[in-house]
Amino acid sequence: MLAEKLGVDASALCRRHQIDQGLLEDPAARLPLENLLSGFEELLHLTQHASLGLELSRHAETGAYHTPALVLLASNTLREGFARAFEFQRLWGDGQRFLVQEPSALNRSEAGLAVTFRIPSPRRDGHGILEVCALAETLTAARALTGRPQDAALSVGLPSTTDSVAELTEFFGVAPELGSDVAFVVLSNEMVDARLLHANALFLSVFEHQAREELSQLPPEGDMVANVRSEIVRGLARGRFALGDCAEALGTSARTLERRLAEQGTPYQELVEAVRRELALRLLKDTRGIEEVALLLGYTERSSFHRACLRWFGKTPLELRRIE
Repeated sequence: MLAEKLGVDASALCRRHQIDQGLLEDPAARLPLENLLSGFEELLHLTQHASLGLELSRHAETGAYHTPALVLLASNTLREGFARAFEFQRLWGDGQRFLVQEPSALNRSEAGLAVTFRIPSPRRDGHGILEVCALAETLTAARALTGRPQDAALSVGLPSTTDSVAELTEFFGVAPELGSDVAFVVLSNEMVDARLLHANALFLSVFEHQAREELSQLPPEGDMVANVRSEIVRGLARGRFALGDCAEALGTSARTLERRLAEQGTPYQELVEAVRRELALRLLKDTRGIEEVALLLGYTERSSFHRACLRWFGKTPLELRRIE
């Protein structure tokens, strides 16, 4: 983990920001954005690293991008590969953060391809760290897959950054423009249209099929209720499952989330109650103590969990365990 390499106790850092280290090792896990941002911001504060975003990109886990990375690897060109891989980006993170565009869509005059990265939540220092990491990983992949390690970006834009501008300039080969509306990197046509070193039509077909299968197992992106239920499960585990916590993790406002759920006739508190009820039956089947189950469901006192079980099932937690 990057924190350990920078001399910071990673376990303690994760605990302070309620990040489950076990989830960090789970390719299918989704970590709360708020917790990640605050964790990176504390890491920056503790280390005073001049370019934490660049450093993070250099220590990216090899499996971080899963099957979409294989789709990119086997594509004919970067132009085609980025477009294909970004179709499946929900497999490595929430939302559609990466996008490929013509530079003219960003009011740029360069002849090439723009890759943008956006995190839809109130801006803070952590955004700048993740944006630099995302753009740096994009250029690193482009250089490696095309066999053009010396190629520079045509232009780079960042809303803001805590990274050293001098180090960013050295890495990208061009000085970043600060104050842009969205983080972007523009790559030349020569680079994005060059045939990739590992292009393979058969492998591409196999990897795309696998990616679509994996994507089909996720809740539909437009299924607000399913996404909220998933976030409630994560919120209960970290003890932060209020409406505002859920909305922030999903990159929206509490008011908007409440309105959208109301439109579907599903109040937020009803979803919390339903998720707790389902998890209660599942957790009571294993060997966990009843107090631990209560805590995992967000109850600070066993008596509150006791009353909830009576309300849901007409039985106490102990009675339910005996039945199971």
